[in-house]
Amino acid sequence: MPSARLRRYILAGCRHFAAADRILDERARREREGAIMKTVGRLAALAAALAICSALGACGGTYGMDAREHVITVNASAEVKVVPDKASFSVTILTQGSTAEEASSANAGPTNAVIEQLKAAGIAEEDIQTTYTELSPVYGWGDAAIDDSMDIYPGGGSEIVGYEMSTTIEVAGAEIDEVATLMQACIGAGATGVDGPRYYVSAYDDAYADALAQAIEASREKAQVMAAAAGVTLGHVVDITEGYQYTGYRYAANDAAAAGGAEGGMAEMEIAPGQVSIEAQVTVSYAI
Repeated sequence: MPSARLRRYILAGCRHFAAADRILDERARREREGAIMKTVGRLAALAAALAICSALGACGGTYGMDAREHVITVNASAEVKVVPDKASFSVTILTQGSTAEEASSANAGPTNAVIEQLKAAGIAEEDIQTTYTELSPVYGWGDAAIDDSMDIYPGGGSEIVGYEMSTTIEVAGAEIDEVATLMQACIGAGATGVDGPRYYVSAYDDAYADALAQAIEASREKAQVMAAAAGVTLGHVVDITEGYQYTGYRYAANDAAAAGGAEGGMAEMEIAPGQVSIEAQVTVSYAI
């Protein structure tokens, strides 16, 4: 049996261990309480943030979203057929020579003659434009050369056997009923090629405005059908967006007025312009 002193030591040790356990338990409790308080604080901050967002939405954010949702959006287009009244075309003058100087000199005469013929026909100077000119060598075999008539192009080879010069003149603002006469006049003055005509409409803006109005009306008709099928009432226009606009047929007139006509009608040729389509496209949103 342990002595009285040993028993006292054992009892004292047990009390120390019990006290240490109580200290550890208290520290763990405080740590748990601290973690709980932090979590509660975070939740409170989150709740406050959500309350602010809800208040902001009530002030306008939700209204904007609902306004966008309560619409019918349709795409529509319309086209207006118009007979063009203006035209443009281009002519080419191609000449050859055994030297670069000969080819260039041979090109100057018919080029100037074509321009003067156009002016005499009443085409304004600002509607006559030299858009391209090129002087280049002609390659062939050593024993071949461009003949005196300048009509033969030697084929292949790597030696320069001659030169050719090409000039292109663009003619704008021509009246439809004068195009054929003008083309033939250019050929008679020395042009070796003609490209065109390309058609334009003087009243393009008026025709496009008409097509635009028809496209918007068509959008309302489509939206009305959709609203009726959905069982809702079609309201006012919320948004309109204009679509792609092709302006290739628009004619920009200059300040000079054409007068007179080409003298002497060359070979007879008829130009049939037909009609061109001017289209408008829109995207329209209607409230429902």
